[in-house]
Amino acid sequence: MRAVLICNGSVSSKLLHKNISSSDFIVAVDGGANKLVKTKFRPDIIIGDMDSINSRARAAFKNVKMLSYPREKDMVDLELALNYCIEKKSSEILILGAVGSRVDMTLTNVFLLDKIPSDINAKLIHQNQEIFIIRHSTELHGIPGEIVSFFPLNKAVKGLTLTGFKYEIRNFSLRFGIGLGLSNEFKDKKAKVSFSEGPLVCVHFRKYY
Repeated sequence: MRAVLICNGSVSSKLLHKNISSSDFIVAVDGGANKLVKTKFRPDIIIGDMDSINSRARAAFKNVKMLSYPREKDMVDLELALNYCIEKKSSEILILGAVGSRVDMTLTNVFLLDKIPSDINAKLIHQNQEIFIIRHSTELHGIPGEIVSFFPLNKAVKGLTLTGFKYEIRNFSLRFGIGLGLSNEFKDKKAKVSFSEGPLVCVHFRKYY
C-alpha cells in the first residue's frame, strides 16, 4: 500500500492530481485536510492535534476517521502520521505540502524522512522538487541538465563518488554544514552515487513534473 500524506504547507491542486491515484491511502495531516476540500480527493484518515483544520474541512470530512492528539505533545503532526503509516506496513510513503513559510517546520519535516525505515520507499515532493534520503550506493535517473543537490544528513559522508554528473568527484569526504554538494547537474540520463559512510539527503529538481 502506498500512503500519501498531505500536510498544510505549500501544495497546489495540480500537484495533488499529479501525485495521487485511486489506489493510494490518503492521510490528511491536520490542516492538510483543508487542501483537499476543493478537490476530488477524500482522506482515508485525518491525524493531528486538529489546531489547523478549518470548519469547512471538518464539515466536508465529518465522516472520516480522525486520530486526535493534544496540542502540547512531544511529536509534530507529520511524525504522528508517519508512525501510523509505518505501523500499517505501508510499502511506500509520499509526502506533499510539507514545505511552508516556517523554516523550522520545513527542516523538521525533511529530517523526519530519516525516521522512515529503509525498506520503505519514501520521498517528499515540493513543486518540481523531490527530496529523499540515499542510505547506500545507488543509481539515479534524470534528464541531462536537471539540477540535483546532495547534503550530509547529520555527519560527514565519506568516500563519496559521483559519476554521470556535471561535477564528478571520487572518494571525497563531504562535511556536514557546507554547500559543496549544491547545484550539481545530470550529465547523463543515469548517474551513480556511492559512499562508504552516509547517509545523504538528495534534492532532485525535475524539469517535467
